[in-house]
Amino acid sequence: MRNGVKLDLDKIRDNQKASSRTAPTAPAVSDLIQTVGSMKPGNTVSIPVCGREVVFTLQTVPREQVEKKTMVWGDNERLQELLTETALDDLIPSFVSGGQLVPAFARDVNGVIEVADGSRRRKTAIYTGSDYRVLVGDLDDEQMAALSQTGNNYRQTSAYERGRRYARLLENVHDNNLSALAAAEKKDRKTILRCINTAKLPIEVIKLFAEPGELSARAGLELSAIHEKYTAEFMDRVEDFEAFRKAGEVLDTEVIIKVLKGVADDEKEPVKSKPTVRKFAEGITAKYDGENVNISLRGVAPELLQRIEMVLEAAGKPNGSAGVNAMFEELERKMQEK
Repeated sequence: MRNGVKLDLDKIRDNQKASSRTAPTAPAVSDLIQTVGSMKPGNTVSIPVCGREVVFTLQTVPREQVEKKTMVWGDNERLQELLTETALDDLIPSFVSGGQLVPAFARDVNGVIEVADGSRRRKTAIYTGSDYRVLVGDLDDEQMAALSQTGNNYRQTSAYERGRRYARLLENVHDNNLSALAAAEKKDRKTILRCINTAKLPIEVIKLFAEPGELSARAGLELSAIHEKYTAEFMDRVEDFEAFRKAGEVLDTEVIIKVLKGVADDEKEPVKSKPTVRKFAEGITAKYDGENVNISLRGVAPELLQRIEMVLEAAGKPNGSAGVNAMFEELERKMQEK
């Protein structure tokens, strides 16, 4: 093994969990940089992954071949279409000034490098036209998943991305048993449900944010319910925001969420007025409820009831309004003659 060294990934992972996410360089990254910093293409490093030793070889993919010669593992939780230049603004400056410090982890699949951990670095290399450094080893799917999750834990994926993975696991692995999924993920049911509901939002909504992690699971749950109930109106607001963004406007996270939540208030049914009752005489009342009128007749003279029935019968015939008007005109004429 040429220039081979051993790297304890379990120790790195433990350090990573204990580190503050606000620290500029977590211990996990520091350990890795120290170990591989002096490595050159073709050098090897031995790392235990899922309890099995894997020998990785450092490769450098030339800048013009990164997009063609590499791909992201299909089960990686992170959505590549959300990796915009804005979402990668924490990596782009260092790539431009000094290149890639931390190599990615990957395997070779028929000559194509399949990346488990390092999709953000891959996209940054493409944006900045930088070479892409990768540690390539013989990895199975379990090890690819472990490395992928290690990377995602260091730079946490969004509630939307986690929700998509939870939904797949719930259906394909846990037979729609939410408690089993919660136990496997070591998360409470409420958190998982919030993420799953956030993932029901159209991806166009997530693209409005500078970085997908700006939409929390709690806010995502609320927006998902509003989108489901007022889909057309909700998407109209999304299209408005998209137009602003394309015009160069910087969209504020709080404004986006507030406006989209406001769809529910805008589309609520108007409060109905209370029915009113009018009393014309003893036993004769009318109840008005919007366009509906209910007339109550109790103890009225038979002659009056007969005349009312004549009016109603006339109203029900073709051209009924004209017939009723004619009846009242005739009644007014006779009253004037008296």
